Amino acid sequence: MPNLTFRYIGSQDKFVTSELVISDVCSKCNNEKLSKLDSYFCSLYDKYFKKFHEEKKQFIFEYDYDLLLRSLLKIIFNSSRTINSEDNFFENFKHFILHGNETWGNVIILLDIITPWITKGIKVYPTSMRCGIVDVGIKNENFIIRVLTVNSFYFYILISKEKTLSETLVEELNNIYNRIPGSIIHPYKTQTLISDFSNQNSYDAHVEFVMNTSEAFYKLYKK
Repeated sequence: MPNLTFRYIGSQDKFVTSELVISDVCSKCNNEKLSKLDSYFCSLYDKYFKKFHEEKKQFIFEYDYDLLLRSLLKIIFNSSRTINSEDNFFENFKHFILHGNETWGNVIILLDIITPWITKGIKVYPTSMRCGIVDVGIKNENFIIRVLTVNSFYFYILISKEKTLSETLVEELNNIYNRIPGSIIHPYKTQTLISDFSNQNSYDAHVEFVMNTSEAFYKLYKK
């Protein structure tokens, strides 16, 4: 996994240089259940994530959907607990994260690729790992959107709050879906052609975050 110089905690609006640790996970769950997800995600890093994409060129992404979704949800769940540890929506996925073998028709994964920004002849690569809320510019009361990024790879997870999607929510779903970039990761296949991309580069993907957290960043280095 990438070597991170610092980490940002959004709920506290501060950067830290230490590892973020979730301390209330039982050793059995961590060693027997969750370590499998960590190993799987690391294997994806070695195969895909550590290599930056220089251009938005279609490619085949191979995966185990069960392990991929559980790995993404595990990271999102842990991240969300730094903000809200009580009445957390992602508690609904705890059993699935640990044990798998469930079907979630209310979850969509999309994958987008971010390319380097070239400025004054220098390539600035999207070197980061982030997890956060996505604002698509419209109200989405019945859906939750998260993004999990590892270097060039941007995974968007769109979740309906209702496990069974009702017909009344289809229009809202379509409006949100059309605002999220990337190719859908097919839940019943082991590989997907990644061919739909946004036009974002590393500058576009990071500039808002950098501007919104610049004061917190300066506080870290004033210490």
